[in-house]
Amino acid sequence: MSDGPYKSLNMTPAWKKFAEWAHKAAFEPNEVASRVVPALEETWRDEGCGEVVRAIRTILGDAQQTDMFGQNKSVELEAARRDLSAGYPMRRLIVDHVMQSVANGKLGIDAVCNGVENALRDRAARGPRQVEEHYLRKQSPEAIATRIRNRMENAVATAPIAGLARRLSGLDAPAAQPQSVKQQGIEDGVRLP
Repeated sequence: MSDGPYKSLNMTPAWKKFAEWAHKAAFEPNEVASRVVPALEETWRDEGCGEVVRAIRTILGDAQQTDMFGQNKSVELEAARRDLSAGYPMRRLIVDHVMQSVANGKLGIDAVCNGVENALRDRAARGPRQVEEHYLRKQSPEAIATRIRNRMENAVATAPIAGLARRLSGLDAPAAQPQSVKQQGIEDGVRLP
């Protein structure tokens, strides 16, 4: 019996765990969704995205008012894109989405938070497709690959990405890490229909 193609995924441990939980039917949809934020946080840490957000906040400031030097902000953001995101796909996504938010009329911290949220959603949407492609390359039946992708996409859709974006943008204080619930007995097992 195979452990599943998620074992050989070319992804970080948190993304592998997310794929594993999506693969195993024993995990409820809300349990699968609980793996989205840790996967995104791991990518955030691995690529040092906090540095890029601090640089963007310095460029844009936290003010909500219009800046008559808005054109200079675009030039500075483009320089940050070139200098801070080379070789870091998540960093590049953040700068690109913040630039789009600014182009759409958002200002200051609102532009940063909106850009971070869109970058996180973009990265989260790429994960299920990457996992599905990996499953198909490992000769898994298409129905299994599609089921896993669908479970992952549903998990992404219900994950608290907006709250994560607010926290990573510096708007909300870091939340205390929830204690994992340890199963104590047979009544704590998989929920029956």
